[in-house]
Amino acid sequence: MRKYRRSKKYYRYRRYAFVTIFVLAFLYASIKIIKYISIDKDYVLKINNEYIYKDEFLLYLYEQEDIFEEIGGVDIWETDFDGVAARDVAKNNAINSISILKSAVYQSENLGIYITEEDENTYKKEAVYLQESIKNEKNIEIPLDICEKFEKEKIIEQKVYDYITSSFVVDDKDFEKYFNDYIDKNKDKTKNINLDYIFIKNNESFDAKERANNIAKEVSFETDFDKFKEEPNIEVYKNIDLKNGIFEPNIEEKVYKLSEESVSNVIEGIDGFYIFKINEILNANIEEIENIVKEEYIKGKKAEIYTNETKNWLNNTKIEKNNEILANI
Repeated sequence: MRKYRRSKKYYRYRRYAFVTIFVLAFLYASIKIIKYISIDKDYVLKINNEYIYKDEFLLYLYEQEDIFEEIGGVDIWETDFDGVAARDVAKNNAINSISILKSAVYQSENLGIYITEEDENTYKKEAVYLQESIKNEKNIEIPLDICEKFEKEKIIEQKVYDYITSSFVVDDKDFEKYFNDYIDKNKDKTKNINLDYIFIKNNESFDAKERANNIAKEVSFETDFDKFKEEPNIEVYKNIDLKNGIFEPNIEEKVYKLSEESVSNVIEGIDGFYIFKINEILNANIEEIENIVKEEYIKGKKAEIYTNETKNWLNNTKIEKNNEILANI
């Protein structure tokens, strides 16, 4: 039998193929190496293939700082939570907030959710306001494109949230039980409170806390708070009906504890100090309370649905922290 022999042409083609494969493999490896070398190691987080740098992370951290101070005032930063410093807890909360938002943004296209022209106009306006606010309050300038990305993704997350929770329907029996429990635990909040108050704003002209303490020594229930309204950085408000959301939660809680025809001690808030005069306390309209509580109940149920959904998304999301950079923020 005649033995088949490969031609020289065959070996030449095979050699060219090997050279081509080697060159392509070398180029691929080179590109990977160049990409790795060119990566800025100053990122704070890496979520899937997206790098989160300091400017973007700070937007979420400042958001958490506001939440913390609304709950516990500026003194909250001296507090530990189970041995963890408040600022570290705020950083961890910011990481969680970013992770949940990014997971929603990554899912938005699959859900058929997109930014409209109206949304674009909105987030661009909000970004300018955000940039100016942070510059004024924190003396830090965040690039406008980072502020725009932040506001844009907030809109996307809200759209995803609305989509996921749109099918929720209130269970009347469940709400009735919830409302009865609420009334039992929050009897103070079944009151209508009319009040006057003085607000001494933090400023560079004088020590706001000291001035607040001096005013507190001067006033009684008979004092007309208007006597202080001409002073700089002092605001006076009279005949105000206490409603949910007017004051920071920790301040609101303290006001509800005050008695009729009394004047409070100095109460510290985020931006200054308050002194309250309680003019009148009446029983609230139970139907009005029920409507307010129902809104909160619905928000809570929807948040629960959304949280369960995002847990599934986060299971498929890779999150990498740059602990060295995080420690220095």
